[in-house]
Amino acid sequence: MDIKLVRLTSGEELIGEVTVNRDMSVTIKKAIILIPAGEGKLGFMPFMPYTEAADGVEIEKQFIMFMVTPVQGLIDNHAESTKDESKIITPSSAIIL
Repeated sequence: MDIKLVRLTSGEELIGEVTVNRDMSVTIKKAIILIPAGEGKLGFMPFMPYTEAADGVEIEKQFIMFMVTPVQGLIDNHAESTKDESKIITPSSAIIL
């Protein structure tokens, strides 16, 4: 498992289990988007939680600015946040009319 912080050209920063594919695209499993929460704090939110991307999200290389190894504290927080993948609760029927 290779946990990396990936900065996209859109400015989004993701942390997750990264695999570099043969075509140099990147597949990120258990992707979490980092959200600045002010005063040096970060919030976490699942990336694309409304999809069925169990095998990860593939991102083409032209949309990746850089990838780096995050500090250990961020790796630990990612592990804690993704250990229970059933945290998102969806309604059984449409509630928006």
